[in-house]
This record gives sequence, structure tokens and C-alpha cells, in this order.
Amino acid sequence: MIKVDEMLSAGDLIVDEQNRRVKLHVYDPSQITELDQVMRKLARESDATKLIVYGKKADVEKWLALGYRREGVIDGFFHGENAQMLSSYLTEERATSVAPALAEEILAVSLSKKGNGEEKPLPAGYAMREADQTDAQELAQLYGLVFATYPTPMDDPAYICKTMDEGTRYMVVEHEGKIACAASAEVSERMGSAEMTDCATHPDHAGKGLLQPLFSALERKMEESGIYFLYTLTRAQSPGMNVTASKMGYEYRGRLINNCTIFSGFEDMNIWVKPLRSTWE
Repeated sequence: MIKVDEMLSAGDLIVDEQNRRVKLHVYDPSQITELDQVMRKLARESDATKLIVYGKKADVEKWLALGYRREGVIDGFFHGENAQMLSSYLTEERATSVAPALAEEILAVSLSKKGNGEEKPLPAGYAMREADQTDAQELAQLYGLVFATYPTPMDDPAYICKTMDEGTRYMVVEHEGKIACAASAEVSERMGSAEMTDCATHPDHAGKGLLQPLFSALERKMEESGIYFLYTLTRAQSPGMNVTASKMGYEYRGRLINNCTIFSGFEDMNIWVKPLRSTWE
């Protein structure tokens, strides 16, 4: 029998009401059919329109037979084992990308700028440091300014403090004592991987090349902490972070259609990965 409450408490199964999706991270392969039924029931109850499974390679065919599609891979997500990103859409609208041609154009440009992650210095007048809870208010203001909507409540200082308590590491670039740019590494020690996320540059400091040094610093901190498998999800129809990820040596591994609400509404998200150690299937 599937113990739904226990799975929800452990974070193995997540009902994400803001983004109208149900996600499954950890599961018993012998219960796949029953878990699919549980997810669909939770989706009906929460008005979710997308199911997402972080699957194991051996289980892909079983999930496909239940109507899921494989949208990409996150290399090394499970302590070096790849996560197969499997999605099932409950409405045609949610399954349909708004601007696929634009996304492909941006991807092509990004791949053409591929680099090896060579660290670049900050421009004169800028300084970098790790953030702490005393920065939560200013960080919340930055995220609120940059994003009209966001998958998580990053415009709430209390939420930012909570993420710090749970292990997320934030780095910021300052100019004249004020935060000009920020990014974080959302660490999952249980999974042995980290998502490079929450990237935001104040409009007054756009185009200065601030994110690449932040990413390099966060990558070093992850490696020092024993987290060797990094990934980032970028807005498919926005060039900035896709180009940055490619320049930083991240590899494109697929696209999640209408994955979350960010900036203006539901958006496709590209998967970029950077294993600092070799992965296994």
C-alpha cells in the first residue's frame, strides 16, 4: 500500500499548487501504476494540470506506457545516477508550448557560444560575497523587482530565510553597498545534487557580466561541500541565462514544457547540466 501522507511529508511526492503540478522524486518501481493513479487523484484535488516524475532509466518504458513523455535528463541527480524527466499533461493547453520556434532560435544561439566555464573577473567597482539572513529583505526586493511572477515566493524575506535554513547557498554581487546581482545553489544533500537557481540582476546593472563570476563561486562552494552534480533550469524563451549556462560549460539536456510560472506566466524551461564528477546511468 502506498503511504501518501508519508511520501508528502518526506518530499518524495510534492503537490505544487502555485505551479499547478504534482511531482514525484522517489518511488518504489513496483508501485508505478498505483503511484500514477495517486498523482492523478492529487492533481484533480489541487487543480494541477501537469505530472512530473524524476524517473530511473529502468522504469522509463513503464511510465511511457501510462501516457508520460520523456522531456529530458538531469545528469547525476540521484547521487550520480541520472533522473529521467517524465511528464504527463492533463490538458492540451498545458502540453502546448507558446513559442517553440523562438525557444529553438535562442537555444541555437546559446549553443554557438559554448564555453568551458572559465572564470571572468568582476568589473571595477563590484564585489562578491556569500549572503546570509541579514540580506533577506534586500534579496526579496530584488526578486520582486525582476520577476512579476516566480515559481516560489522569493519576494518574501521569511521564505528566503527558510531556504537558507534548509541549505540553500546564496551569493551576491554588490555595487556601492547594494546588491546588484544574486544567485543561489539549492542543495539536496539527500539526492547529492544542487540546482543553480534564483538568478537575478538589477536592471541598473544588466549587461555587466555579473552572473558568470557568481556561478563560478557557487560551483566552487558546491565542490568543497561534496556536491558534484549541478543543473539549472532556464527560461527557454529568454536568451540571458541560456547563454550564460552555455558559456559556463553546462550541457543542454532537454526542455520542460509549461513547467512553472515565472516572469509572465507558464513558461518552458530548458535543462542544463554540469557534472563535476562522472555520472552513471
